[in-house]
Amino acid sequence: MSQTGKLPVVNCEGCGACCFHMGYPAYVLPRDPMTAAEIEADPVLSQRAAKDKRFKQDLIDGHPGESHWHRMPEDLRSQWQTHVDQYQQPDYDGTVESLDGPCIWLDMETRQCIHHESRPNICRDFKADSPGCHDWRKHYADRI
Repeated sequence: MSQTGKLPVVNCEGCGACCFHMGYPAYVLPRDPMTAAEIEADPVLSQRAAKDKRFKQDLIDGHPGESHWHRMPEDLRSQWQTHVDQYQQPDYDGTVESLDGPCIWLDMETRQCIHHESRPNICRDFKADSPGCHDWRKHYADRI
């Protein structure tokens, strides 16, 4: 038995439940550092920064982006960016199904990532047999 008291999940073959609601791979993209004045000049950022000092510091610090983003082939990165630029978020009705739909990189036939080697940290950090894995498998039991 696994730590959740259920049968252990040893691999992801034929599942894909963790990718049914992501829409597209969520990368931490490179961000140039901002000055406090630039943050204050943006009404949305300044309002959020006033409520969340950590958010403000993250904007000031900038971010180099994920290493996987930088190693991704340029044509794949361009395809991803085009998809994100044209993306229209579905109307959220309070259900998981109304989030983003399946990830664009999920092959629905094999239930595997078609660009597994380029997946972002959020996907790399999600582990088979974790409580989250069992939660998604339970939620999507009729699809897997």
